[in-house]
Amino acid sequence: MKRNKTAFAGAISACLMLTAHAGVAPAVPRVNYRIIEQSIALHVDADGGYTETVTRVVQPLTIAGVSAVGHVEIAYPANFATVKVLDAYTETVTHQRVNVTASQILNQSTPTAVQAPFLSDGHVMSLLYSAVTPGAEVHLKYVEAFKRPYLPGVYAVSEVLAPQIPVRATNISITAPSRMHLYYRARGAWHATRTHDGNLHTLTASAAWHAVEFPPMAAAAITQYAPMAVISTAGNWRTVARAYDRLAGNAASATPQIRATARKVAGGASGEAAVARIYHWMQQNVQSVSVDYHHAGLRPPSAQNTLARSVGDSNANATLLCALLRARGIAAVPAMISPAARFVPYPGADPFAFNHFLAYVPAYHLFLDTSARYAGIAALPAEDQGRPVLITGPDPRLARTPGPVPGMVETREVQSLTLKANGDIDGRSTITAAGWRAMQVRRDVLSDRSGRRLQRFMQNNFYLSGDAGSMHVVAVRNREDLDKPVRIILRWQDSGAAIPGKQMALLLPSPGAIAGTLVAFTSQATRDVPSVLQPVTIEQRMRLRLPSGMAPEQLPRDRRVSAPFGDYRVSYRYADGVLDVEKRLHLTRFVVSPREYPELHKLALVAVSGERKAVVLRRAE
Repeated sequence: MKRNKTAFAGAISACLMLTAHAGVAPAVPRVNYRIIEQSIALHVDADGGYTETVTRVVQPLTIAGVSAVGHVEIAYPANFATVKVLDAYTETVTHQRVNVTASQILNQSTPTAVQAPFLSDGHVMSLLYSAVTPGAEVHLKYVEAFKRPYLPGVYAVSEVLAPQIPVRATNISITAPSRMHLYYRARGAWHATRTHDGNLHTLTASAAWHAVEFPPMAAAAITQYAPMAVISTAGNWRTVARAYDRLAGNAASATPQIRATARKVAGGASGEAAVARIYHWMQQNVQSVSVDYHHAGLRPPSAQNTLARSVGDSNANATLLCALLRARGIAAVPAMISPAARFVPYPGADPFAFNHFLAYVPAYHLFLDTSARYAGIAALPAEDQGRPVLITGPDPRLARTPGPVPGMVETREVQSLTLKANGDIDGRSTITAAGWRAMQVRRDVLSDRSGRRLQRFMQNNFYLSGDAGSMHVVAVRNREDLDKPVRIILRWQDSGAAIPGKQMALLLPSPGAIAGTLVAFTSQATRDVPSVLQPVTIEQRMRLRLPSGMAPEQLPRDRRVSAPFGDYRVSYRYADGVLDVEKRLHLTRFVVSPREYPELHKLALVAVSGERKAVVLRRAE
């Protein structure tokens, strides 16, 4: 079971560059390389092993394309797979063949395999091509031989047509004994053929992609919408979940040491309180490392071994958390997820649709991410929210992780300010972050116990925004209580915020949280691909006391923009020497379709432009 994992050096996003010339139409994407042909063919042997043969011909079209395709990496799990290069050469623009020599093929362990060999035996074979120039062709053919599939009885291959890369012809296939069912599911411009040869049958999916589209910022992952095909021996996701359970075996068994640890950590608590104590203990005491499961395989180490080492990947740590919870009589199972910006399942059942593990507690419908050091028990990291998730265990099913709690204000800032006659502002701000926003604040701002990171973060925001004066952190509330909102109280003085006189132009202070959330959607009025939002509620309230005899000459007008996926509103009020400004952004959806995108663009423009509105103040004669 495997997906194509050969990586041409450089990110996919670097395969295009924008070119513009004075006096011509707006810049259009320029292709750095194209795929002339590629094939991924799995052949399942009678003994359960299999081979995967990959063939590719790629043509660089620019110097950037040369850098992208002149170095190829093939990663594989060395403990149950081998790689053999059958052919690798450059065909120059003059049709000369320049072979990749043995000295240009390097094989080394992955960083995880070196640092944590008990988690991975991943190897990377690197091929360095010579004589690669724009217009040449880079040829590669190799075969990987696997002693067993990644999951028992599951063989799968999938391919997505990246919109940035033109492909003249591509196909994926599985050849297997006729007794094995082969399932085909696709989205977009793919077609399938079946052939039989004695006791074997082959299912092949083919496609081509000639258009070139460059996904904009905050677009969904291409596996959300691009043409994609999956061929698999698993007809549904339950089959994949059950195969994982067979592979994991008794890894989550509650040994005497597991039981003793769970009893000590729970401290007499039961139910959801015990879940919180055990989860938060793991966050603080068991290190989490990142592992690519193409390199490491999907079999988790035993919970006992992970507890002894106090380090594991998400698979190992989710297994340990499940074992500790089960030791206290609380059912819990691993769940497979992908943090990519994808909110729909693959068309077919490919285990490598997932590359991360959570622990799922059915009694309280809790998904717990052991790699999220600062997450509360009910607050998943943003990258885990709203995603397809495959729950394993006795009730296997494909589900969806929850989003933010409806109605919760994730970020609130309340400012109480006094404008002095000399133009200075004295201020006190209270910033409250809840849910997934609280996790971000604890991770990015409060993780340094000395407080220097917090002070530096706040002061940088203050001074880099053009302010002058002083800022002090008065207090931090609930720094360590991960299940409560975190609150930061600031005291500051801004010198020269306005120039004194009969009139003052005052830019209203703003932390930029609303603008930062929506700025990615301001530059384009239309889009052809789905856009991704993070559901959130942000509130900003400012109360400014003005000097005696001074009042606003004219207030900015109130604005409200509503859309199916959320709304933004801002209001201005003045009475008895006090100016009140309230802003609120409320987003409720993860994905905005291209048809709805113009409304998102409109909302973003209003919200971003409204972040720093100027108010003209006039002193009475």
